[in-house]
Amino acid sequence: MRPTTSLLGASRLPLTPKRGNKDYYKGTRQAYAPGGGHRTGPPGKHVVKGTAKYRVVDSQVRVFVGPGIEKIEASALKPYATTTRYDPAPLRLPPFGPAPPKKNGLKTADYKAFSANYAALSLSQRQALIMEQRRKWWSAFVQRFPEQGVEEEKTRAVEEQAQAKA
Repeated sequence: MRPTTSLLGASRLPLTPKRGNKDYYKGTRQAYAPGGGHRTGPPGKHVVKGTAKYRVVDSQVRVFVGPGIEKIEASALKPYATTTRYDPAPLRLPPFGPAPPKKNGLKTADYKAFSANYAALSLSQRQALIMEQRRKWWSAFVQRFPEQGVEEEKTRAVEEQAQAKA
């Protein structure tokens, strides 16, 4: 059997470090500087003799010199996540639905009992139950985020004006 002519031709795949020899290292191109220059290649050399196959050369290793801890602490820039801030009041809102969860968790019997009681209610009683639970949720939300309550009052005023005109 003979291989096809396409297999005999040259490979058109791009040359990557896996396909190249031991000295062909492209890296992640993070240290690439246009025109070459200082510290643009790999940070060491491949060694044939010795226990290690690659030796890191200290003079070729890329380094970053920070501005110093004083300037970092005095800077207005802060990380998004910090370990120093503690929120004493975590966000705990009542459930949005009409079935409040129990402290030990809900069991199948609890769901069945609630479903039977809920099915026995009339349509207006169901709506009243849902709206009462949503009012509790909204009051807890406004206590936690007062600026949202102000926006909601403005929105309601605009909606009432629109209804009065219509």
